Amino acid sequence: MTKKLLILGGTHEAYSLAEYLISNFPSEKLITVSSLSGATSNPKIPAGHVRIGGFGGFFGLKNYLINENISIVVNATHPYATQISENSNAVAKEIGISYFRLSRPPWKKFCGDQWIDVPNIENAANYLIENEKSLLNNLSTLNIFLTTGARELNFFKKCNSYNFFVRTVDVPKNNSILPNATFLQERGPFLFDNEVSLFQKFSIKLLITKNSGGSPTYAKIEASRKLNIPIIMVRRPISSSSETCFSLDETIEWISNIIM
Repeated sequence: MTKKLLILGGTHEAYSLAEYLISNFPSEKLITVSSLSGATSNPKIPAGHVRIGGFGGFFGLKNYLINENISIVVNATHPYATQISENSNAVAKEIGISYFRLSRPPWKKFCGDQWIDVPNIENAANYLIENEKSLLNNLSTLNIFLTTGARELNFFKKCNSYNFFVRTVDVPKNNSILPNATFLQERGPFLFDNEVSLFQKFSIKLLITKNSGGSPTYAKIEASRKLNIPIIMVRRPISSSSETCFSLDETIEWISNIIM
């Protein structure tokens, strides 16, 4: 009997999984559908069948899984995509289908790293406000490299003493919310030498990022280490899934055991 698998994707891991499944599993055994949120205007299209756009919350996802006869869900979304992760885990349990969380291991702090740990984006912005005097330290302004995505920029609108260099896949529609910002439209993976050059070009003195993990964007962490730049690191949310894996091979093995 043919199984139908939904990959909740948009990440490097999701693209790799889809490509492997399409290349190695015959369509009479497994049909693979990748779902992209539609957050970017020109997304990279994964192998196999693709759907783009949100599901409409818990009940929308539930209806989709039932109507499309999905029997396996692999949640390979970004580690900070909490809402879809909670919904997909809960829906899979409710309707009794196989669910697996494929993520990426978080970055670890190494010797030479200067991490300022904060629980969320709001706290990162508050840190800038509360420590303005010590951060500026006789400087007229401070250049900050901001790579936390486009959705939560509003938290930094009161940080008027800083110049932000914001890197996103798409330039956000609400970019006027940060008048002291320069927007850099780029898509990873990023190379170490290029990150070092970018930091030096814009005289970056502080990096604000999420602990996304993985290799495609790790170069900015290495560049910060080399240039002695502090990092405000937004820690990961706690996953609600008890079955979280950091290995593509283990995920493939889990899928194989279901369909074989």
